[in-house]
Amino acid sequence: MDRTPVSGTGDLGSSPDGSAAIATSQFMNPLTKFTRGSVRELWAISWPLIITSAANMFMLVGDRIVLMYYSTDSFNASVGALPWVWTAYFPLLTIVSIANVLVGRFNGTGEYEKIGPAVWQMVWLSAMLFLPLGIGGLYVAPHLLSSNLRELGTPYLRILLPSVPLSLATFGAFASFYTGRGKTSFVSIVSVASNLLNLLLDITLVFGIGPFPECGIAGAALGTVLSQFVAVAFFVVPFLRKENAEKFNSRTTRFNGHLFLSCLRIGLPNGFAAFVNYALWSWITQVMACCVSAENFTAFGVSQSAFYCILFVVEGISLGVGIIVANAYGAGDWDVIEKNGKSWLKLSAPVFAISFLLLVAYPKPLMAIICRNIETDSFYGMLRTMMLLTWIAMASESMNFNLRQALTAFGDTKFTMHVNLVAYAGAVIIPSYFLLRTTRNAASLLGAEAISHAIMVTIYALRFRRWLRLRPIPPKI
Repeated sequence: MDRTPVSGTGDLGSSPDGSAAIATSQFMNPLTKFTRGSVRELWAISWPLIITSAANMFMLVGDRIVLMYYSTDSFNASVGALPWVWTAYFPLLTIVSIANVLVGRFNGTGEYEKIGPAVWQMVWLSAMLFLPLGIGGLYVAPHLLSSNLRELGTPYLRILLPSVPLSLATFGAFASFYTGRGKTSFVSIVSVASNLLNLLLDITLVFGIGPFPECGIAGAALGTVLSQFVAVAFFVVPFLRKENAEKFNSRTTRFNGHLFLSCLRIGLPNGFAAFVNYALWSWITQVMACCVSAENFTAFGVSQSAFYCILFVVEGISLGVGIIVANAYGAGDWDVIEKNGKSWLKLSAPVFAISFLLLVAYPKPLMAIICRNIETDSFYGMLRTMMLLTWIAMASESMNFNLRQALTAFGDTKFTMHVNLVAYAGAVIIPSYFLLRTTRNAASLLGAEAISHAIMVTIYALRFRRWLRLRPIPPKI
């Protein structure tokens, strides 16, 4: 594929009108007190994002643990239903979070007055999605689930799907105002607080404590929605303060077609690829639910929950990579980008080692937390195999996350879209469909996924090296 600039047309380094944008490293605003591109800078940016991601991941894991203690059937229903929520949420978050890239670019170039309007364009996009997702949750949800998951999974989907726009506005749009400028600690505090509230609401509403009725799996969904209302309030109030309104135009809420389309141009390719991938994943999960035993499906759900217990570190580092690269690219500082690439390799190495200990070498403590009182030898045998495959997939996905964030900061999203679609559909979904029907074992899907991630790492790494070699001037937005 030809090199793709941010505008989506022309060559690398060309602005939409064909003129080169002025961007030199001297204009880059330091994000931390540490050397630009260093491991210490990446860690300073990433650790609050790791905490934020940890809170979000533990919200998911907490939901599942609560449901496991409530009933295994509810746990399995959430494992089958939640991928459909992700099919709506994560692809759209990929688009809405482009506000994070633009905030980073504008912060890097000193164009502060463009930051508030960029955030608001993605708030408007989130609001536009409420009606279609609400209708989808009401009428489409029952038809998305396999017959053995439909009874418990449908109310779960009907609550969570219409709430996706709220989550997008909260953690995709408004949070980008802080994270895009390197102010990640505040986002972490809000995220941790809202997710602790979510866990408390889960326990209260699932089991029915005090004056609250027992809501079962629907209670887990309600807890998530209520906690998000609290989170968005914490983000919006300081965002609208007078000093932010004067410097960043944070009260300029009007629709800006140019900025809106700029976000869509950058975000749509990756968003489309993510939608197809998540939809395929959700569909293959329903196939799996019908093909494998209930015990095997539960083991799959537990291995995925363990994966989320580690993924928060990977995601936090990759978001830090994206912030640093977006700021450096906006300022034309390719030395920082190259140095940052080496830094995230160094920072990821201990993550691989620790996750190997937790998932493969000594998995029993983690299993004991997630698995409730399931103690059959066959269950643990299946789970050990799935844990190993999960770790392999996680190690590869870690590299993918970092490379995709860097390429997204460059605006090279059409390339990542094509790679995602071809590698995931060709190496995961199609083989897994036949393997699941033949082996009746969810480990087949995890093995195919590990192979796909390894292929994508190789392709993304070659693409990233090409950008480092060419060092183009970023186009003007």
